[in-house]
Amino acid sequence: MSGTGRTDQLRRLSDAILAAQRPIRILKAINWDAAVHERFFRHGAKELPRPEYLPLGFDPADKVKELRDLKRQIRGKNPVEALLREKCDEFVLVTRMLAARGTRRFYEVSRLVFGDPRDRFPDNPADNLAIARLWAARPRARDEDATIAAEEAVRQIHELCAPYLGGKVRVIVRSRLTANAAAGATRVTLKKGAMFTRRQVCALAHHEGLWHVLTSMNGFAQPVLTVLGVGFPRHAESQEGAGIVSEFLTGHITDERYIELGERTIAVDMAARGADYLEVYRYLLSRFQPRKAAQMCERVFRGGVVEGGAPFTKDAAYQRGYCRTFNFLRAALEGRDLDVVRAFLAGKMSVDEAELVRDLVEEGICAGPVHLPAWFDDIDRLNAVITHSVTMNRFSLPSISRYYARRRQRRKVAAPEALLHGDDLEGDAVPPAGEEGDE
Repeated sequence: MSGTGRTDQLRRLSDAILAAQRPIRILKAINWDAAVHERFFRHGAKELPRPEYLPLGFDPADKVKELRDLKRQIRGKNPVEALLREKCDEFVLVTRMLAARGTRRFYEVSRLVFGDPRDRFPDNPADNLAIARLWAARPRARDEDATIAAEEAVRQIHELCAPYLGGKVRVIVRSRLTANAAAGATRVTLKKGAMFTRRQVCALAHHEGLWHVLTSMNGFAQPVLTVLGVGFPRHAESQEGAGIVSEFLTGHITDERYIELGERTIAVDMAARGADYLEVYRYLLSRFQPRKAAQMCERVFRGGVVEGGAPFTKDAAYQRGYCRTFNFLRAALEGRDLDVVRAFLAGKMSVDEAELVRDLVEEGICAGPVHLPAWFDDIDRLNAVITHSVTMNRFSLPSISRYYARRRQRRKVAAPEALLHGDDLEGDAVPPAGEEGDE
């Protein structure tokens, strides 16, 4: 097949996958109506909620058949067509998951799509749940007043995102939303009635607009593989993690954000091991305000079984996604490979597919990103962040902590007179005066 014939075929298959997946909307299918929480609090927060789900808008059996028929048309043995077949399989799984709303089968398929809280990293033996617990145990952030209403946040987010996205992003307010914000292909949606701090507004702009919308727009702008607008297989972990990395790299994340992300994963793990909605709610209530705790519970139990044992597992992917994406950036920049980072920005994909996309850019099958995130503006600063990270990796924090603990202990047992007379208890050399601040 000629080069032109191959690209035409890939474009046709990619467009066919986009058309087939169009009615499959996970969050729309599993989000709860606001009345569910109203009833929950009206009854004293003591009864299990009883969510009802809207019709899917398509027949799951017909959709599975359509996707399988499409997969059979993808006959090539090259890596791209292998990924397109995997994408068809992934949409089959998602369809089956949505068809199983309210049953334990929903959870079984959710684990195949989004993973499990206790999954290990493919590139490191790190424990995902242990990282979630570490995040949850961080010191609480200082109180910041949430004084910005959703309608004003819309204006500010648009103002931050528009210059990077050619003015094409839409930011709107809607009532039916579980989280305070969500992103679509060209749209950021905020929850009506939600209040935000200035830092949260900026974080949402960089996470939802200048990451999720940006990668969608770059993907849909692809000349051949338009499927990158909705993502290659297994993209969700890296895309959600990269959204958090975007908050970090632009300086708009707080420990409160890490705490919430950690607690979400812990809550998913509790539910997976049998805790019902009320048990998870009471656990979260000791850490968050009632409405916030209920909202976080909904994220865990939407689509699943409120009696426990079958949660929605997407929130368990954030730690893995964050760590793997940041380490991908570290490895790429340490290897002076900006092209693979640009490839990662060219659409929705896992970090594992970025090298393939870079090769496809060289072949002319993929295009580089049209839009770049704010953190990519200053490569020197980005490299400095990586230099800081790889430098600090040389030191063991437990060892450093033990060193200062020993110093504190020695000072406690030292004679008070020694402290009064300024004796050097440790025998450390005193640096010459006037030399601090040399560059």
